[in-house]
Amino acid sequence: GSGATCLPEALRLASNLEVAQSNAHDWAITSRGFNGAPLSSNSLANKLLVLIDGRSIYTPLFGGVFWDVQSVLLEDIDRIEVISGPGATLWGANAVNGVINVVTKHARDTQGAFASAAAGSFLRNQLGGRVGVSRDSTTFGRFYVQHRNMRETERTNGQDIHDNWHFTQGGFRVDYEGLEATRLTFQGDLYQGEEGDPTTADVEGQDLLARWSRSVGHGSEVDAKVYFDRTLRDLPSAQFREELVTLDAEFNHRFALGARQSIVWGAGYRHMTDEIDNALSLSFVPADRTMRLYSAYVQDAISFFDESLKVTLGTKVGDNAYTDGEVQPSARLSWAPIDGHTIWGAGSHAVRTPSRFDADTRTPTLAGDPNFESETVDAFELGYRFRPTRRVVGSLSCFLNRYDDVRSVNYNPDAPPALVFANDQEAETRGVELAGTVELAQWWRLRAGYTYLEEDFTATDSLVFPGSQFFEATDPTFRIQFHSTAKLPKGIDFDVTGRYVDELPLTVLTQMVPGYFTCDARLAVTRRGVEVSVVGRNLWEENHTEFGTRVPRSVLGQVACRF
Repeated sequence: GSGATCLPEALRLASNLEVAQSNAHDWAITSRGFNGAPLSSNSLANKLLVLIDGRSIYTPLFGGVFWDVQSVLLEDIDRIEVISGPGATLWGANAVNGVINVVTKHARDTQGAFASAAAGSFLRNQLGGRVGVSRDSTTFGRFYVQHRNMRETERTNGQDIHDNWHFTQGGFRVDYEGLEATRLTFQGDLYQGEEGDPTTADVEGQDLLARWSRSVGHGSEVDAKVYFDRTLRDLPSAQFREELVTLDAEFNHRFALGARQSIVWGAGYRHMTDEIDNALSLSFVPADRTMRLYSAYVQDAISFFDESLKVTLGTKVGDNAYTDGEVQPSARLSWAPIDGHTIWGAGSHAVRTPSRFDADTRTPTLAGDPNFESETVDAFELGYRFRPTRRVVGSLSCFLNRYDDVRSVNYNPDAPPALVFANDQEAETRGVELAGTVELAQWWRLRAGYTYLEEDFTATDSLVFPGSQFFEATDPTFRIQFHSTAKLPKGIDFDVTGRYVDELPLTVLTQMVPGYFTCDARLAVTRRGVEVSVVGRNLWEENHTEFGTRVPRSVLGQVACRF
């Protein structure tokens, strides 16, 4: 109901995520801070783990996500799970400040055909289609393709950036449900795109994933998955090229122990081969690197007093290419004193493992640290979830995070180069997240959210470059947003989304970005499986800057058919 046309736009609906558009094809997305300063055009946010159907889309190049190549046909998304705070016990390294888990629909639920076409003043055009097929009552499949073409944005001085781009992706999914509660999934995607400035790039990639699961009775279930993922990013103007190939395997087992305990355990292995053609201005030493990650975890959820009190204890251990074994424990307590009200608290320890950018970078002015250590966080959370009536639901979360060995930019006493990476910062963040949904009528629902964040950095070495903290975190202090969904008579939908984002500070790396308020609106009419909609974006302000260039006011029209 938001009129979103791509995954980052859909993520704006999660009030606990910080989502900012950098230019026509790049986004800065994080949770609970640490939206790092732009590198060329991509945010250096590296403390948010993102998965699509269990496939990690984290890149070891800088420890974050290239959002320009994360494309999902929105019609096929079943749900998007957004988890604030550390999720390292179950999810693993880099789940430091949160996890985004995108889950697509079972192929059984996408039978028939779907086609859509959109065009507008900023989104030049977007075409998408999917067809679902079945062999019998046990085997279902779907095939999809979509193409996206964006116009260019402007600099703050009004000059065009020439960052227009186009992107095409296709894929398939096959689901089988056989005898003895056995389930199989096989799916894959491939994409290709061309991007304009700030750094012209040709991108392509392919992935294949296979998953097997089986219920073995008495609340016990086992599952295993393996996937292959290849990405290629070629920057002809910078004479830089990177090809990453990932092989990942994981096994999980969930079972009940008595009437009060639910235990889940598992192990995984990831093999990554990263090959880089270095440029004069940016190189990595060594140019090619093989990285292996081993992990194992266990978690035990224990219930007391008719399940009104639950204690969850767990830990994950892992080993990576740069550091020795990491241990990431967590403990969570939840208490539901009366129906509809839950109080919970948690304490966790999580790590952000080194990236190639931290350890292997070489430029004329900056060098990585081959001995770079993992960044760590000790996180403490307290929350309250409430549902006083059927029509009202809300949550309040408070958190305190303390980070050690945070990346710093230091003066190099043995220059050249003049600057080097090190682990010479500490940080503390404090914040509040408030979200709620009110069903004002059967046809009208309103959701709203508020987040508040304070970030303090302390240098632990006199060589730390002043302003080094802004390289790690350039975040607004608070954000407010709302989303109104109204289903009117005769198949008419009217949706309005608004948000206010506080200013980003003036730093040694970036200009100050003023706070802004803007809103989007969508009007849709559905008749006999055909939906016609008009979407207006950034209606309050004609142009505003979110994390780089100006995001224009725009309008688009869309037609979607289901048959």
